[in-house]
Amino acid sequence: MHILLKKTANYKGILIITHKEFSFFFKHLVNLSKHYYIFVHNGSINGIKEHPLIKYNMISDSRCIQKNNIPFTSRNFLSKHFNNNSNIKQTNENIKLILQKNNITFPINIDIKNFNFIINTRASEIKKAFELLEYSLQYLDKNENDKICFILLEQDVNNSYYKKIINHWNKNKHKNLCFINTHFISSNNTCYKGFTPEELCNFYKSSKIYIHGCESEGESRTIHEALCCGCMILAKENMKGGGLDHLNNQNSILYNHRNIMEKMMYINNTYNKYTYNHDLFKKLNEEFSVDVFLNFIYKTLSYDSILSYEEFKDKSNTSQLMFTLPGHNLDVPWYIKNKLTADILSNEQYKILLDYI
Repeated sequence: MHILLKKTANYKGILIITHKEFSFFFKHLVNLSKHYYIFVHNGSINGIKEHPLIKYNMISDSRCIQKNNIPFTSRNFLSKHFNNNSNIKQTNENIKLILQKNNITFPINIDIKNFNFIINTRASEIKKAFELLEYSLQYLDKNENDKICFILLEQDVNNSYYKKIINHWNKNKHKNLCFINTHFISSNNTCYKGFTPEELCNFYKSSKIYIHGCESEGESRTIHEALCCGCMILAKENMKGGGLDHLNNQNSILYNHRNIMEKMMYINNTYNKYTYNHDLFKKLNEEFSVDVFLNFIYKTLSYDSILSYEEFKDKSNTSQLMFTLPGHNLDVPWYIKNKLTADILSNEQYKILLDYI
């Protein structure tokens, strides 16, 4: 749930619910729609949540097939830190400080991109995290001069799949793999147990290729974070969903389980020919995309007859949309401790929300 715009006596507000919240909010749509326009953020590849009272379905570009589908999801509002405008020496100095602060020992050369590949994944079967770790170790056994950064996200250290990954790493540690278990890092991130965008972007910027393992996702935000930071993408050839929307033969290569080693070596050897797409960056970065999004709403919902655009923008809460839209901002009053997201799925949470709208 994100309160984009609070209602007043003069105009309706705007609420954006997640696809996971839709079933719970179904019974409240009539009352809420009296004072609010309701949008649904679709972060899943599952069916779109259609309803007469849903003003807009926010969904990845390739799935916009209905009149009320608009191509804006959390990946369109990536933090300003995900960019390609960096001094490589400063980027690597930042990495050194982050690693030192978290007692992680790994050699960093301040003059070059340090990692041939980077993986940033949650410890879950759907993300294929264990498979990606296996690929990484196999590759490094055959390419002893290359390096890989493996960032693992997990809040529940008792998760059996997470334990499987940690056990495999402990038994097969490799000196050229920088393994970062974000459950134990020191961070001020209020959105999940992991790096802030300001921290994470350094690892992307010091990497050449991002490897993605998930086969079915609604928007694949990490793919787009990596693209914005100058990485090429190595993704599953059977991947479905929004992750494919901006991939082409200029910025990516697709792989399968049989040819992964061959594809890793090929894309690594061709990276120097890669040309960064600044137009795509502008489409995905909040410094450009927020105004595009707000201008669309401002005109189509007729706020332009009530407010100036500057007033509308000032009253709209566009802070950290990359986290708030999918329910990943845990710094909200209705968040339940130890839950993975802040989705409103109970009457108790809904009562809290009502105090804020």
